[in-house]
Amino acid sequence: MKTIDLTKVKKILVIRPGAIGDVLLTTPFVRALKKALPGAVIDYAVRPFAAEVLEGNPNIDNIRLIEKRGVISDMKFYRSIAAAKYDIVFDLFGNLRTALITFFSGARYRTGFNFRFRKYFYNVKVVPYPDAVYNVYFHLQLLFPAGIKNDGEETEIFLSEENEAKADEFIGGLRKKNSGSVVGFNPAGTWYTKKWPEKSYSGLGNMIIDEYQEACIVILWGPGEKETALRAAEGIKAKERVFLSPETSLKEMAAMIKKMDVLVSNDGAGKHLAVAVKTPAVTIYGPTNHISWNPGGSGEYPAVFSRESCAPCDRTSCEKFVCMESISPSEVMEKIRTILDREV
Repeated sequence: MKTIDLTKVKKILVIRPGAIGDVLLTTPFVRALKKALPGAVIDYAVRPFAAEVLEGNPNIDNIRLIEKRGVISDMKFYRSIAAAKYDIVFDLFGNLRTALITFFSGARYRTGFNFRFRKYFYNVKVVPYPDAVYNVYFHLQLLFPAGIKNDGEETEIFLSEENEAKADEFIGGLRKKNSGSVVGFNPAGTWYTKKWPEKSYSGLGNMIIDEYQEACIVILWGPGEKETALRAAEGIKAKERVFLSPETSLKEMAAMIKKMDVLVSNDGAGKHLAVAVKTPAVTIYGPTNHISWNPGGSGEYPAVFSRESCAPCDRTSCEKFVCMESISPSEVMEKIRTILDREV
């Protein structure tokens, strides 16, 4: 494996276009880079929809937006990257588009994984671990050729006072009315195959309402997800203890989650926001591998995953959808108890 000489490195580009949670999972990577090279400029190329989670991160000097795909826009972007004269480019995504960005950068070190034909666009190639690992550690493998040690798996998002204030207004108001725990639900998802059925969220909600007499439930939603949130809320009794979150930005949602006692989520951005703000989260996995996407450790982030023989499959469509439907509310409730019933 070719090694990277850091002695003359002044400018670095990290590429990960999306998704939101995936970008959050790269924050330990840029932190380790900045710690090793505090004087270097570290830029990050990302799609606009995911850029907000990187804003204010002190380990990133500039955010470079990867605009909508198109031959002309791509060529302009390639030229702008080449003009920046980066010393190292790290491609954390490894699809054709990001491999081309890396190649056309002209960087002395063009670093990526040794995947199929895309490996030919890199001159520093890393063979990934043969078995599944938490995605944070998967990314950190690209630092091996530079001899940079990882700085731990803790992900980060940097919230403003305004973000915190909006969360305090909403969650603080709920705590004045309900003396018990605030439980968040995140029933949406980018793939429908990753969505635990709304009726299952409703069943879980009724269990929480029955068992925790003073608890309330907040159902989160983002653009295009309000109907999903409403359907999850519809089947929960005691409507006075079930609330839809207000419309929020990503960071405002993160601030809301920060004020909660536990979040129940499908595998997606909500769960990763919870990890970044250190709120316990129970995550429900069907087609995706919990080993790759769930942090290990202290028990703050238990995973409930399908035992079906076809799972995990990483499929974005499925006719049977048995993996998520096979997970019962009682299985998820068991994990919630381990968090809410623990001694302080």
